[in-house]
Amino acid sequence: MGELTTLASMDPELGVRASRLAPIIIATDGRPQSDGALVAGRRFAGAPDALRVVTVLKAVPIIPDAQLVVTADVEAARRAAARREVIEQAARIWQSGVDVELLDGDPAAAISRLAHKTGATMIVSGLGRHRVTDRVFGDETALRLIRMADVPVFAAAEGANRAPRRIVVAVDFSETSLRAARMAIDLASPRATMYLAHVVPRDSALYDWNASGSSYKQDAGDALKKVRDQLRVPEDMILQNVLLQGDPATELLAFATSVNADLIATGSHGHGFVARMLIGSVATRIVRCSTCSVLTVPHAAVMTRVRTTVEPPHVDSLPTEQWAAAIDDFSRRNVGRRGTLEVDDAEIGAQAQEFDYPLLGAAYDPHDEHVEIMVGDAGSSGRHLTRGIGHVTGVDILRDERGRDLAIRIAHGGGQTLLTFTA
Repeated sequence: MGELTTLASMDPELGVRASRLAPIIIATDGRPQSDGALVAGRRFAGAPDALRVVTVLKAVPIIPDAQLVVTADVEAARRAAARREVIEQAARIWQSGVDVELLDGDPAAAISRLAHKTGATMIVSGLGRHRVTDRVFGDETALRLIRMADVPVFAAAEGANRAPRRIVVAVDFSETSLRAARMAIDLASPRATMYLAHVVPRDSALYDWNASGSSYKQDAGDALKKVRDQLRVPEDMILQNVLLQGDPATELLAFATSVNADLIATGSHGHGFVARMLIGSVATRIVRCSTCSVLTVPHAAVMTRVRTTVEPPHVDSLPTEQWAAAIDDFSRRNVGRRGTLEVDDAEIGAQAQEFDYPLLGAAYDPHDEHVEIMVGDAGSSGRHLTRGIGHVTGVDILRDERGRDLAIRIAHGGGQTLLTFTA
């Protein structure tokens, strides 16, 4: 991407009212797939002091039986290289220098904590190229940011170099989708077109979609009109109501493609930290399959600049060498507690495997990078399920403010498994 050109006709009309005290955080690793984040972040923020450019240095993975030693000189070189890549990216995109904040640890967790601590207006990251090899700081990090952050996340598609002019808002008549529509208006270019799109599942038993004058069409149309009445729509913006039928993610993605959309905006229903980590198959598929930028607004995000004062649960993102001991300790602390075992797969999205079963045990084998979680009834005659998880890439333990375990998350391949306690 060449020099950033800022034309009056391309800038958002309203903006997101970012400031030094409520900044926009640009998450980047300096690679081209993050270029769109720098372009969008600066355009949305308006002022340089309303931006914080952040990159994250992940720990060097520990390989069992390997003789790899990370010296202080090696670590210093890694940190310098991480900063240099972002500085060079800013010079290429902005034609100017930049102050780079370097964080350590898991990218999504570190950036989400910073956003919460600073009361950020929004996180802007790259969407990625939807290839497994690009999921280090691309679409998978964007997806995890959406799950973990309590502020809106704008995942900029590669090549995005202007404010959105054609926007599809996924409307399910919830408060979060209304907030997503409001923020999309703030981000839109002048004379933009916004589609308020509502999708009805094909298996809806409440209405006959094909019937003439069906009650659903009337009710949904009336509801979309009410959504429009609650929006502050600029006079030069074209707003259209759209009713679709079928699988929500499939229909929204197809419609966005058909209108050549620059942005899909959606809300996330999670009211708590654990709920936000499994935002559901619809949002997951949109983030993973969209060819345009994606804006997701979580329930906790408040557009009036009022921030929640409740701290999110503490997240321990564990280094590889601690996985075995930490999972053993987790197992001993929580044996017998009832929970739900959920699997988020790259192809099928988030699905619950077992509901309200007690934990029997969990263990990690470092030699084959394999975790086993066993849930079920105690005793030899009781029912039980053993979930084997291979190719483990991350382990997070979530605790509440009192230090009690809420959940354990095992990242693997292109997905994750989450055991969340219900008691």
